[in-house]
Amino acid sequence: DKGSGVNVISLWTCNALGIQEWEPCPFWLRVADTSLVRPTGLIRDLEVTIGGHAFRIFAVVLQLNAQGAYPLLLGYHG
Repeated sequence: DKGSGVNVISLWTCNALGIQEWEPCPFWLRVADTSLVRPTGLIRDLEVTIGGHAFRIFAVVLQLNAQGAYPLLLGYHG
């Protein structure tokens, strides 16, 4: 399992951070339970700081209903 192939930010996290603008998402994602979901949107230039280093990432906004869902998942792009 290589984990997530995309960067995912939850709609809850977007709301908590005051992120209210994203563009429509033209594709569907197959998630861990093999179902297809339509993302809420795309953020093409989201700034994330990790260990004092700032990165700009492309992130998919998802409505996550699972209890204790992760606020942000960074995908593997290697």
